Amino acid sequence: MAVKNVVFDFGGVVVGYDPVAYLEGLFGTSPAAGYVMEKLFKSEYWKKFDLGIADRGECNAIVLDNARADGFGKEMAYVQEHWFEDMMGTKEDTVALIRRLKGSGYRVYCVTNMPGDLWGEFEKRGLPQLFDGGVASFGVHVTKPDRRIYEILLERYGLEPGETVFLDDMEPNVRGAGQVGIEGILFTSAKEAERELERRGVVLGG
Repeated sequence: MAVKNVVFDFGGVVVGYDPVAYLEGLFGTSPAAGYVMEKLFKSEYWKKFDLGIADRGECNAIVLDNARADGFGKEMAYVQEHWFEDMMGTKEDTVALIRRLKGSGYRVYCVTNMPGDLWGEFEKRGLPQLFDGGVASFGVHVTKPDRRIYEILLERYGLEPGETVFLDDMEPNVRGAGQVGIEGILFTSAKEAERELERRGVVLGG
């Protein structure tokens, strides 16, 4: 089948998201980098934010109290305050690709693991409005790579898996899409994504 629908992940694809590089930039290889990574970005709280079942303010307070007790309070407080603005800038080349796809007649969607508060921040930038539709984990209480989140997308918009490709910067999420018959493409850059799409018969206008 010809490709008609292109689905984008958000973090790392439409906006920046690389907490490992971010923390190493702040703290180098010191114990603080590993501590904040484990206790914040890889924490159970973070997973609950994405599932839409936890309050960030309440959880941040618990995490910060624990960090202070462990000797990393200053570092944790800084990251909690600044990580979004420092790390999640818009990838303008990806935005341009999305607009070119739409201008060329393709339907464009997103599937993202994201909490509601961040979704609201991205709405202020006009990013979700770029898409013809999408599924954010906080709204359906399911996260990638669970096959159900991709099934929700297909059912919600009446999409055929064989006419749909999915771009994500994480291999497990690419494989998750494959479980429901959507071809996944590992995203490394907008330029490479364009090449991969063209290899699959996508024709882009200027």
